[in-house]
Amino acid sequence: MEFRLALVGNPNVGKSTIFNILTGLHQHVGNWPGKTVEKKEGVCHFDGRTYYLIDLPGTYSLTANSIEEIIARDYIVQERPDVVIAIVDASNLERNLYLVTELLELTPKVIVALNMLDLAQSKGYEIEVEKLQAALGVPVVPVIAVRAQGIRELLETAAQVAQGEIVPQPASIDYEMIVGPLRQVEEVLQTVPSLDGYPRRWVALKLLEGDGEAQRLAERVLGEKALARLTEVQKRTEDAAFHLAHARYAWIEEKLKATLKRPPRSIITLTDRLDHLFTHRFLGLPILLSLFGVIFGLTFTLAAPLQDWIDAGFNRLSEGVRTLLAFAPTWLTDLLTEGVIAGVGSVLTFFPVLIIFFFFLALLEDSGYLARAAFVMDRLMHLLGLHGKTFLSLLIAYGCNIPGIMATRILEEERDRILTILILPLIPCVPRLGVAAFFAAAFFAPGQQVLVMLSLLALSLLMVVLAGFVLRRVFLPGERAPFIMELPLYRCPNWRNVGLFTWLRTVAFLHRAGTVIVAVSIVLWALSYFPLGAELPDSYLGQMGRALEPVGRLLGLDWRMTLALLTGFPAKETALATIGVIYHSEGEMLAQVLRQSISPLVAYVFMVLHFLYIPCLATVAVIYRETNRWQWAALAVLYPLLLSSTLGALIFHLGRAWGWG
Repeated sequence: MEFRLALVGNPNVGKSTIFNILTGLHQHVGNWPGKTVEKKEGVCHFDGRTYYLIDLPGTYSLTANSIEEIIARDYIVQERPDVVIAIVDASNLERNLYLVTELLELTPKVIVALNMLDLAQSKGYEIEVEKLQAALGVPVVPVIAVRAQGIRELLETAAQVAQGEIVPQPASIDYEMIVGPLRQVEEVLQTVPSLDGYPRRWVALKLLEGDGEAQRLAERVLGEKALARLTEVQKRTEDAAFHLAHARYAWIEEKLKATLKRPPRSIITLTDRLDHLFTHRFLGLPILLSLFGVIFGLTFTLAAPLQDWIDAGFNRLSEGVRTLLAFAPTWLTDLLTEGVIAGVGSVLTFFPVLIIFFFFLALLEDSGYLARAAFVMDRLMHLLGLHGKTFLSLLIAYGCNIPGIMATRILEEERDRILTILILPLIPCVPRLGVAAFFAAAFFAPGQQVLVMLSLLALSLLMVVLAGFVLRRVFLPGERAPFIMELPLYRCPNWRNVGLFTWLRTVAFLHRAGTVIVAVSIVLWALSYFPLGAELPDSYLGQMGRALEPVGRLLGLDWRMTLALLTGFPAKETALATIGVIYHSEGEMLAQVLRQSISPLVAYVFMVLHFLYIPCLATVAVIYRETNRWQWAALAVLYPLLLSSTLGALIFHLGRAWGWG
């Protein structure tokens, strides 16, 4: 037997934990069709039954105020799952049950999963589950997701509801203050045979609430006279949304009166004590920066030997392939070793950094600290017309722009999400920092190197602020979304959740960016290899560098340095490798050759350009996949190119005028 289950709930109620317990690695993460909101589907086999689960986006209601709310209600109506499982936080029933009231108006096949009972009890709440079930009229299953308690009972109850062995009979809500207008709107809706599958009473309630999607539906299906009558009723009941919310909360309070015993208000919890420190007005930011400094340090310290091991392994593989194919044409051997194997190797060298960083990120998210980080940074992010959640993406981008872009999925407003994605390529990732560190060491005295690196970091942050300011007003105008974010309880991370989050995010990166990197690595190899027998300067790639030399000269760069920037497009670290190939040197010898070939001014201009110019190929690919529009990906390439070129030319000509270099 097969059943489809939809998981619904507010953010931070343990919905993903339950989904991960049920599906494990048998899940798929993508995007909803035509949307940038994450879609998680999975399958679970239990007791001879197969359960197909969909983890709907976290939402506080089913009113069309966000994409998440529209997705959740459209899925329930159009896909008609066998059971809707509403996961609620047992320590905050009043707010959580508001979503349940709207679900019960949409479908009776609802099960309430009463999660976090252990936390509720630690806060002094006492809940009589059987009385609550009788009051709501739907099954209520107590669950402690972090311990996997109650999961078996939840699946068994879902099967019974799906098969009709349990028939939920939801208690109705009395909308006495607007019963007349509600009846009138329902009569208007009776004039049409269908409302795209939505229950008439539910559409009537949404129309009185002022729901935009419901209004567009009515305008599409109703005749002119019926629509005029509807408008008249709506004008007479402009305060209907207030009355509806009041009636729902009154219904919730009535159901909880005999089933919930609340704690004294004077209880100070562990979360209260920790928040006093982590969200402190003065201490919160230093704690945040110190914590992420430690995480970045650990990430790259732990990843370095693994990356060296992977790199050495691919070098041995290349040597082995060359030995095995000694009889084959040279171009075929070079294609496999310098194109395919080198491309795959460049992708897998990201693997240790990503998996370690995602592990630490999952720890912070599952413990509840990431929400505090957004709260602490909110005021500073006002400079970009954004709010605190954006900071998380920007911070992650210092490790690698790609996970930073993927982290923008936590932003509710599409405008904020797009703006954050567009400014992220200006954040220098580790490969860019590595190339800059090499040039700083090669061209500047030890006392100047730190100042040079700090100037580059300050310049990139200034450009982030400037770009955010301009892009917000030119391409993404609109009011800044209010910063509303629930601070969940602190809790011990669930290791199953942490492991799944780490693995799935890493695999998602390899899937999204890896194939593109390998493909373009092969193309670049071909451009550098052909015509057959040509040296790099005379190859197609070298000819491209020479063609771009007039542009490079405006910035003080010859064709070799220009070509290094061009080959940095697939992966930023390849810029330094290209310079080494062109100058036939490595390490200290390369530094000496460069000092004889270019001035410190030109070196600094190159560092600025490499810090700010076009994002790497993998980043562009992820921008396109996350926004679903090539226009945004093109803008993310073009404006940093224009910005960096203008800034580089300005620095070069001013520096030369002042005699620097």
